[in-house]
This record gives sequence, structure tokens and C-alpha cells, in this order.
Amino acid sequence: MTAPTAYSTSVSPTAARIWARSRGLLIALLVLALGGITIAALKSGEQHGRLDPRSADPTGSRALATLLSERGVSTRVVTSTAEAAAAAGPDTTLLVTNPNLLTDRQLNALRTATERATARTVLLAPDQVALDALAPGTRAAEPTDTTVRAPDCTLPAARRAGDADLGGVRYRTSAPDADRCYLVDGLPTLLRLPDDATGGTDRAAGDTVLLGSPELFYNHRLAERGNASLALQLLGSHRHLVW
Repeated sequence: MTAPTAYSTSVSPTAARIWARSRGLLIALLVLALGGITIAALKSGEQHGRLDPRSADPTGSRALATLLSERGVSTRVVTSTAEAAAAAGPDTTLLVTNPNLLTDRQLNALRTATERATARTVLLAPDQVALDALAPGTRAAEPTDTTVRAPDCTLPAARRAGDADLGGVRYRTSAPDADRCYLVDGLPTLLRLPDDATGGTDRAAGDTVLLGSPELFYNHRLAERGNASLALQLLGSHRHLVW
């Protein structure tokens, strides 16, 4: 008697079928993942490039960092207020490129560090919150366009540089010894406050420079007019620069 032929009744899909059914979805997910990584990298590159002393992008600042290095100024890039505070020193300039992004706690920590030891603090386009912490007694006024402006002040660095690309936020202060330069309707877009004008209690504290616009630091603007001269004098007056 012939045995009956056995037929499989399993409804479980094989590995090949699983792959056939799911590979389209997997490929789609892979494309989405790669796209997300690419977009994140592009965004990171944009943020990394602007005012970054390592970036050769048009809005980077590697040209300025190179010129400073040639003049014996070391540049240290930091990414936190703790690093900035640790790097503060009596022969150091601290450049804060994005003061408006700092929290109240970070601003207070930075203020403590600058009062203790930093020889100069340069703030790029600080708003009122940043000013209250780092340059008390100073008020931010309505911003203006950035264009070629004359120094119109007695600050040696500005007089040597001459015309430069200034604008952005304008500032008010009642400090009698402040240097008010590159005026727009009587208000400066570059303001230098002596150490005693920012409320510092430590004699080691240095001066504070407010710039309404950062554009003269950009690679593609540095060679124009007196931008390089002004930038080098503002950031290169001490041996060390914390960026």
C-alpha cells in the first residue's frame, strides 16, 4: 500500500518571504535615517562655521585667528562657561560670540570669572539680559544696518583702524569714561567700558567691549576697509584669547 503523499500545511512565512515583504520598508527607513544624519550634519556645519576660528567658511573666522597667531596671540576655543571661567587669566581676552544664548546661571558664572581675572571681555551683539549680567548700567537700543562707518571717537584702536563695517545693536551708558565709537544717531555700535564702569569689585577685572554686529570678524569681510585692524586690536591686545 502506497503511503499518502505528505503536504505541508504550515502557514509560517519563510525567511525569504519575510525579507521580500519587509525590505521595502527597511530600505525606506534606511533612506530616512541617512537623510536625517545628512540634515543634522549640514545644520551642525552651519552652526560650527559661523564665527568659528577653525572655519574657512565665508562667515567663519579662521582668517582672523590666523592673523592673531602670527602676532603671538594664542586662541583657545571653549564650548561652556565652565571652560571659559577656567581659562580666564590676567593676560587674557574673553570673546563671547553668542551671549544671548546663555542662561542666567551661565551669565552669572561668566560675570564672576571676568570680574576675577579676565583682562578684557568682548561681547558680540549682547541683548538687554546679557547686558544686565555682564555690563550693568548699559542699555540696548534699536539696532541699525551694518555698513561702513567712521570711528568718530578717541579710542586709539578705532582711530588707527578708521572706517569699518559696524552696525547692529546700539548702546547707551552713563559711564563718563566710556569710549563711544561708530555712532548712529548719537549712539555707539562699538562701546568700550573701563573696568570700573561695569560694577566690578576686583581690581583685576579688565575692560568690556560691546560690538553691535560681528560681521567685521567674518572671513569674507576681514580684508575690507579697517576691519582687520580693528578686529586685531580688539582681540589681540593680550597674549591669550579665549573664544
